[in-house]
Amino acid sequence: MSRALSRRQLLRYAGVGAGLAAAVTACGSPASAPTVVGSGGGGAAESLDPFISGTPSDYARNWTVFDELFAISDGNPLPRLAVGVDQGDGAFTVRLRDGVTWHDGSPFVADDVAYTLRYLASPERPVPHELTGFLDTAQVQVRDPRTITIPTLQPVGDPAMLFAGAGMRVIKDGATFAPGGTAVGTGPYRLGAFEPGRQARLTRYDAHWDGAPFADEIVVISLDDPSARVNAVRTGEADYAADVPFTVARTGAGGDDLEVRSAGDTQRTSLGFVMNTTIRPFDDPRARRAVRMLVDRQALVDRVLLGYGVTGNDLFGHGARYFDDTVKAPATDVAGAKALLEQAGAVGAPLVVRSAEYEAGMNGSTELFVEQLKAAGLDARAEIVGVQEYFAPDALAATHLLTFPLGPFPLDVTYARSAAFPTLALNDAELKTAVATAFSTPDEAARAAAWKTAQAVMADRGNWIVWGLADTLAISRRNVAGIEVRDSAKYPYLGKAGLA
Repeated sequence: MSRALSRRQLLRYAGVGAGLAAAVTACGSPASAPTVVGSGGGGAAESLDPFISGTPSDYARNWTVFDELFAISDGNPLPRLAVGVDQGDGAFTVRLRDGVTWHDGSPFVADDVAYTLRYLASPERPVPHELTGFLDTAQVQVRDPRTITIPTLQPVGDPAMLFAGAGMRVIKDGATFAPGGTAVGTGPYRLGAFEPGRQARLTRYDAHWDGAPFADEIVVISLDDPSARVNAVRTGEADYAADVPFTVARTGAGGDDLEVRSAGDTQRTSLGFVMNTTIRPFDDPRARRAVRMLVDRQALVDRVLLGYGVTGNDLFGHGARYFDDTVKAPATDVAGAKALLEQAGAVGAPLVVRSAEYEAGMNGSTELFVEQLKAAGLDARAEIVGVQEYFAPDALAATHLLTFPLGPFPLDVTYARSAAFPTLALNDAELKTAVATAFSTPDEAARAAAWKTAQAVMADRGNWIVWGLADTLAISRRNVAGIEVRDSAKYPYLGKAGLA
């Protein structure tokens, strides 16, 4: 069921709403009331480190404290701390914005970018950052305070998109993020107070290079339970909450001053499961295809999304440039699936499906998916855990299937992140060649052809089960404006948010 945005809602999601702009003009200064946002949390595991944070609260907080080199806007790289990139032979040179200061008043310089890149490659990091597979971070050269040259480990055809897709925020030279510490960024808000798993208070940084933000203060409260986020808005504890249950859209916002907002069809989230090909039975492509043939995608859309979405085609990346929407998912075929499982020697193999409700619909889809597998005679069970437990590397590595949501990120992001984690990766030579070509070529036609090949591989023998494309819903007070969509509507950018 499609939910089109009105012009007023579009303004709220895409930038500064008309009401807020009028309020600022009339008053001559930004609105002073704090804006309170309810977001999915991760308990004590929440971090000020923008490179290990993984919950919506982490994103909401850290994306306003730190700035990126490039952001994503309408699928294209948007210059932020960087103003441009010049290609060279085996390297590229990034030109940096002048006049940017850190929250402590010190100037932003190229040494900060060099430190950030070295930080990403630190051997102490629990998982490698995706950029370390492309950039020779140990050999970066600071040319002057506004210029840095970065050697590559493999050709990069579009460096700006590489940075934008990776969400590379810049941290200050020498920064550490020990528990109980603080964070100094260049973003529109500075960190006022932070209690992991509870809330963060962000105060306006008037000297921000892109202009002072509109609210004096943003408060991000961590609420794991989607119903709790809804109730926080309904009771006045919060002004806005993203990623709310689909039942809210069906029953209504619950007050005259409240509304349910949809981010529109192009901002739908791909919901699915990833098969772990490092363990049996999914090291065999026949077992992977068999499970894809067992899924009743329409039943999942009807029961989990309540019609607020459509079926998926087993490819992540819907809404992104180069996404192949001509690919069709395998038709449900229980008899054919059982035959493939028998050929793969996977009949009776136990299957554990791991999930946490860090986005709406994940646990419900997992439980229904397990029902479908059991109905086909498979020994399947759901492993529902808390958000803070979900990302434990050892547990993920031992799980057969992982519930996985992904917004309309660029295909560069989707495939690079999958390849960086063994639990998510597909070790396929043709896929690797196609993705490498897509990343490396500056030729638009060659890049499009390579992405088409990569998606054909995933459709044929891949480890993704993308069963649905879910509408991204939020509940909000009507006077909340300036909520922007950059990387994903699931994790809205709050740098321009405020109360009209």
